[in-house]
Amino acid sequence: MAEPTGAFPLYLIVNPVSANGRLARYWPRLARQLEEAGLSFTFTFTERPKHATELARAARARGERIVVAVGGDGTVHEVVNGLVDEETLRTPPEALPWTLGVIPFGTGTDFVRTVGIPRDPQGAIARLREGTRRSIDLIHVAYQARGEPRTCYSANVVGLGFDAAVVERVNRSSKVLGGTLPFLTSVLTQLLGYRNKEVAVRFDGQELRGRANAVVACNGRYFGGGMQVGPLARPDDGLIDLIYVGDLTRVELLLNLPRIYAGTHLTHPKVRHFRATEVAVETEEEVFVEAEGELLGTAPVHLRIVPGALPVLV
Repeated sequence: MAEPTGAFPLYLIVNPVSANGRLARYWPRLARQLEEAGLSFTFTFTERPKHATELARAARARGERIVVAVGGDGTVHEVVNGLVDEETLRTPPEALPWTLGVIPFGTGTDFVRTVGIPRDPQGAIARLREGTRRSIDLIHVAYQARGEPRTCYSANVVGLGFDAAVVERVNRSSKVLGGTLPFLTSVLTQLLGYRNKEVAVRFDGQELRGRANAVVACNGRYFGGGMQVGPLARPDDGLIDLIYVGDLTRVELLLNLPRIYAGTHLTHPKVRHFRATEVAVETEEEVFVEAEGELLGTAPVHLRIVPGALPVLV
């Protein structure tokens, strides 16, 4: 960006229910911190699911230069899907007039862990004032929702199978204790009842078939409140890091959860790691699909990397 980011007013899309409503209570303090940093800004509170997408789309249309998602990973997901569409993808990334900013405040802050934005609001505000513009990849996701084809973009991680079943349960639970505890509680609950699924995974001329616990497509490294599911993923390399978790037993999965946090699970004999530009997953029964901790729908799924499509302040 030719001019310092502080030269442009910010437009903040604020999810007041992030972190079980704590953001609404914290907002006056956050607004003061923005003012004390010398930043000019306007803001809108979201009022319903997908509202952040509508607000981001409108912000892009009226020429906002820096659009800031204030909330958790789900808020980032919605804002990204308002900023990006087929029209913007026809524009070279360096020519896009808008940039995404993030002030993380939610049960999941996994996106910012990968791109290097501080997880504390004060540190994130400093990046809005002094940060640099970095273009990262997106994953185009085609999936099914109630039997109808749908598409969206993911800036971080897309998961099918066990992890999406966990997300479905997390989204029905209280998030007041933050990202890690509800996630682990839901993991343990699903361990008691989840059955691995028959899947067919095709990518870049290769194919995998068999019973799998999960298939995870990573642009970023983290999901689930700090689990390093894609430890080798880079968000700007033009590739999807595909993590295929095979027919793990409940005991094997439970014993290997610490390895996922540490990012050492790729050496497990039932876990396989590939890199690809396109991935297709078909299943014989209903399998949930999630992105950024948001339940999307079900398989079949087609994933495609979109290099350098998202400019972010980091």
